[in-house]
Amino acid sequence: MDSISKALVIAIHYLGTERNDEEYTEDDDLKIVEQAASIIQGASTQEKQSLIEATKELGLRNWINDMGIE
Repeated sequence: MDSISKALVIAIHYLGTERNDEEYTEDDDLKIVEQAASIIQGASTQEKQSLIEATKELGLRNWINDMGIE
């Protein structure tokens, strides 16, 4: 679960930082999402299956396609 863990840490760390509109833009937000997505796309088959199951349980079926993991 290394890939999922890394992606989660990146996203949570970014969201937890004190941000303001002068320092951080929507481009910065997009870069973090793209970085996390890139890590997830390189995840093992088992990790991807775990994500697919979680998204289905959460009712986020479109997320699977958005992330390019199915």
